[in-house]
Amino acid sequence: MIRSRISLWLHTVLLLTTLLISVPVIAQSDVQRDVPRLQWRFDSLLRAKTPQAAAPIQSGIDNERAAIRKEIEQKLTTTIQSGGNTPATTDLVIVLDQQRSIVSLLSQRIDSTKADLALLEKEEAFYVEFEKTGTGAPPPGLIMQTKSYPELLAKKAVLTEQLSALQAMHNTQQERLGELQSEQQVRDIGVLFNILTYLAIFFVVFWAERLVRNLLLDHIRHRRLRYAATKVFTFVVYITLSFWVIQRIFSEHPGLSTIIALVGAALIIVLQDIIKGAVGWFTLRNSVSIGQRIVIGDMMGDVIDVGILYTTLIVSRSNNDDPMGQVGNIVRVPNQKILTDPFVNFHSTSDFENVEMPIRLRMLKQSEQAKGILEDILEKETGDFATQAQRQMDRRMRGYYFSQISPAPRVYMEVTSVGEIEFRLCFPAPIGRRRAVVTQITQEILKRFTESDIGLATTCDS
Repeated sequence: MIRSRISLWLHTVLLLTTLLISVPVIAQSDVQRDVPRLQWRFDSLLRAKTPQAAAPIQSGIDNERAAIRKEIEQKLTTTIQSGGNTPATTDLVIVLDQQRSIVSLLSQRIDSTKADLALLEKEEAFYVEFEKTGTGAPPPGLIMQTKSYPELLAKKAVLTEQLSALQAMHNTQQERLGELQSEQQVRDIGVLFNILTYLAIFFVVFWAERLVRNLLLDHIRHRRLRYAATKVFTFVVYITLSFWVIQRIFSEHPGLSTIIALVGAALIIVLQDIIKGAVGWFTLRNSVSIGQRIVIGDMMGDVIDVGILYTTLIVSRSNNDDPMGQVGNIVRVPNQKILTDPFVNFHSTSDFENVEMPIRLRMLKQSEQAKGILEDILEKETGDFATQAQRQMDRRMRGYYFSQISPAPRVYMEVTSVGEIEFRLCFPAPIGRRRAVVTQITQEILKRFTESDIGLATTCDS
């Protein structure tokens, strides 16, 4: 398709070049060939003494001029037709461009011929004045193009017939241009109607898609099934609609392929941010799942939707310089930020995070008993978390050089500067449930320490 259109444009350029060169060449050859004959006839006409003697000479001049004009018209027609032997095309845009160029070139040749005639008319005024007075010289600045009055009349006659032929051809081509423009207007109206039809179909599909989601899909009780069904349904509907519209457009307007290619190249430059967003979405869809906690740039939150252009988060941590606070709000982050800003997925290795919890004892002699209680509580409350975390790490880090080892629940202890024992409890907890797990462990520690009469250090004590 693109090659054929390039070929058509090359043929158009060839046509215009042929017209541009051939028209003046035709005029020059006609002048060189026809002027001597006409000059002899005009010389005889000027020498005729009576109207009876001049009548047959004038008739011969008229016949000669008619033959000259007919020959010029035929040559112009042949030149336009031979230059227009382009491959058959139904592309009205190309045909219109060709026709406009032909009309414009004919207009230029008409103006050029009129200018030549104007020069000859100035020169003719000198010959007329010379005939009346019998003496005189050309006015200053007038360059004589002819050597005699009969030669001037012959050249003027040839240019007059050439001008008549060009004007007749121009009128014909102008009428054809008007008809083509009328046809183009009809086609433009048809294209506008098709566009409005496609828009109407789009709005109907959009309304129907929203209706199906509101009446059926939004009432699915299972959250994950509802989300997946909505996404798949929306994707299938709009992809099907897009393919159908593209197929219809190309079938009805096959000449739009080159235009669409050029417009597409321009859109790639203009819409580069949207393209980056789509690339970021393709990257995210394989590394992020709904419900996971991530960081994109300076925004941390839990993923609730991954769109083609935006990822929607529920903010879980606000910036320190944000006095209003954004925690709990929904924010849409452009997917293109994943290509330029730091990106962290807290679930990349496992769905658990490491938690540290400090506890201080008031009496050193209770340290061993307290350590045993704390280890027992951690094993009971978080032992399964460590096992699950290790399984996830082995699976998710399979493509890397080594796999991380999930630390087991453990209790570290040290003596502080004020003579107290500080325990540091380290254990895994599900991401997003850290406070709930810490609360559960704290309640269990208080219960067991109270039963064993183990006292915790307070701010006053220290």
